Amino acid sequence: MRFLRILCLAASVALCAATASAQMSKVGFVNPQRIINESKIGRIAQDDLARLGKEKDRRVRESLSLVEDLQKKLKQDTLSVTEQQTAEEQLRTAVRDYEKLVETSNLEIQSEERRLIQFVMRRADSFLQAIAGEMGFTMILTDPEIVGYVNPAVDITDRVINELNAAL
Repeated sequence: MRFLRILCLAASVALCAATASAQMSKVGFVNPQRIINESKIGRIAQDDLARLGKEKDRRVRESLSLVEDLQKKLKQDTLSVTEQQTAEEQLRTAVRDYEKLVETSNLEIQSEERRLIQFVMRRADSFLQAIAGEMGFTMILTDPEIVGYVNPAVDITDRVINELNAAL
């Protein structure tokens, strides 16, 4: 019986200690998408990504134009059987090249987007750490998809944007 009392007492002390340490923890929040959209460095990164997207789009349109030209050529009844077969093979190759170009372009744009987001967030990291230390945060969440509610007092996104803009 005495052992059970000691065990209950130890469990109560551990629970109180865990509660006290949880109360000392303070969690902040920053929205990376807002940092990308609203900071100067984020807008510069988005402009770079838009230029890349336009160049990829131009190449895709050129490839599609080649496919359409070959399709028009095949619709003409003036081709010999040999020319028809050659044009069909060229069309199949052009379609494969077009599809591969579209897929590759999309993957490259997605990769570049991730790289630019990482670049901007690495720049923001030192500000996040300084603000966390100043405000006593033990953790800063950065994924708005997993957060149900954020008290405006712990959302430091505006401050990080201002710090990034001032540093640029």
